[in-house]
Amino acid sequence: MKISIFYVKAIVLTLIMFALLCGFVADLRAQTYNLSVGTNISTYQFKNSDGVNVDFLKRGSGSHFQMGSEWQLLDTTNDYSTSSKKAIYFSQRQRLARFMTRVKLDVQLESNQINAVGDEQNIAFSYQTNFVGLVGGLGYQTPSYKNWTLTARGRVSGQKLIQGNQALGNKYLDLTKDEQFSSIQFFGGFAIQVQKKLADRLSAFLEYQQMQTMHGEVAGKPTLNFQNSTISFGIKILK
Repeated sequence: MKISIFYVKAIVLTLIMFALLCGFVADLRAQTYNLSVGTNISTYQFKNSDGVNVDFLKRGSGSHFQMGSEWQLLDTTNDYSTSSKKAIYFSQRQRLARFMTRVKLDVQLESNQINAVGDEQNIAFSYQTNFVGLVGGLGYQTPSYKNWTLTARGRVSGQKLIQGNQALGNKYLDLTKDEQFSSIQFFGGFAIQVQKKLADRLSAFLEYQQMQTMHGEVAGKPTLNFQNSTISFGIKILK
């Protein structure tokens, strides 16, 4: 089995996020609650058992829904109000403290339709799927400028197919019985978010996210990967 660089990077990012969660989540309190909706543009990257890319699959679109919470790795409002070792440590390291307040961790529950269409030998077919799962992200948010901020983050997620069909001619095939779809899909990628503060405890944002699965090639077997580009709009409510 060939392991791609993308796969290695995703594993490393997952381990880093797991370590950060273990080290920080016990001390964190959610700063915002997030809700967003958008559209997925999906590509099925399929290679046959000979390792040849199949080009008769075309991009499809589907809905995207996400809700969850976001944290700062360091909340100076709470941490500096005590005489704990942590508060003393960061009070003596102001640059590090300012950087840590800009580092954001988010955990989201999301639903995605990952679809595709195509035709072969004048026979049209389509894939329509519904996945649900969890996504986690870690990134940096710029200082506010006229109530605008920009956030860039890396993300990993696990998605499970709950419903899916392939329309092939006059037939419909249940994709929940197809291992390439029914197994848990692990994605890695990034997100760029532009946020505008609307009120004291309310913000709106526009986000672009790109995620991709990480299945390596296995000799003599077909390989299917999903690439998902998402544009979404949402709101954040400050706790």
